[in-house]
Amino acid sequence: MCMLREKNAATAAGCALVAATCVLLLVAGGCKRNEEAGSQGKQTAPLAVTFCHGSVTDILPRIALEQGYFAEEGLTVTLNDLDGKLAFDGMLAGECNFAVSGAPPIVLADPRRTSFAILATVLSDYDSARIIARRDLGIATPQDLRGKRIGVKKGVLSHIFLDLFMMKHGLEHNEVVRVFMEPEAFRTALAKGEIDGFSMTNRMVDAAATALGDTSVVFAEPGLNPILGILTTRPDIPLNLQATPRLLHALIRAEQFVKNDPAAAKALVAKENRIAPREIESLWARTAIDVALPNFLFIHLEDQYRWQVERGGSPGLGNGMPNYLDLVLPEYLRAIKPDAVTLFKR
Repeated sequence: MCMLREKNAATAAGCALVAATCVLLLVAGGCKRNEEAGSQGKQTAPLAVTFCHGSVTDILPRIALEQGYFAEEGLTVTLNDLDGKLAFDGMLAGECNFAVSGAPPIVLADPRRTSFAILATVLSDYDSARIIARRDLGIATPQDLRGKRIGVKKGVLSHIFLDLFMMKHGLEHNEVVRVFMEPEAFRTALAKGEIDGFSMTNRMVDAAATALGDTSVVFAEPGLNPILGILTTRPDIPLNLQATPRLLHALIRAEQFVKNDPAAAKALVAKENRIAPREIESLWARTAIDVALPNFLFIHLEDQYRWQVERGGSPGLGNGMPNYLDLVLPEYLRAIKPDAVTLFKR
């Protein structure tokens, strides 16, 4: 629950969400229909919106665009493929109507400055980050990372994964030398011996492992720190609220397409993202692709916030953790796919 000292500071964001709920009651009444009919899109003028996303979190948005679900729901959608933080920041700035990002940019934001709302998760990747190291430098087990230089981008999911991985394997925080750098420099630095390994998402780790061959070792820990693709918007922009039911309908239709024809869905995503067949199979195997509002999302956000305060070194988080349940608009998804909303207020 929100602390009393935060109550006044949160009034603006709270009012925006109350207003959003009021608009929802007006909008949702006309939205009950067969999910496959797309009747609302045929009755009203198309709404033009921009959807920003990071990396492969575009699976459902991409399918909805390519299969024509957005158009049938009365939306003209522009997809912008950005880094997750840039996607979220663009949504806060009003440059994107909707964004899908991981947790870090959300917990680094202050909802009392710019209101935003959580609408759903559209993807859960349970084995998204790994650590690659040089076997020829004597690294064969997690304990061999002690004293080694590990490249990492500060404050992102792979940084959190490195910390959690060390804790799980009995390594103290100061027993690994973190070399903060941009991911684009990882492979070159590893090849030159400037770092002994790096922590990053699977795609970059796999590429480095292929280049190094038998001289590399890769450490994975499925479920340790999942990536959740979190759909957000600004509820103080009327167009966003008007488009939200249509957007969710289109994404849910894309989810059904994934379930009904996984081979076609994989082929579409692989083609649009230029992903090799082996990599797309790995992505599908470790990922839940659905539109939902699970309660563990909010536990995940709270854990991510605490990590940022304790280890992320991020300034501006000293005003107290927001109540993330106050930032969610569950009514939109509940009106369309009620079984997908499992959150509860404590």
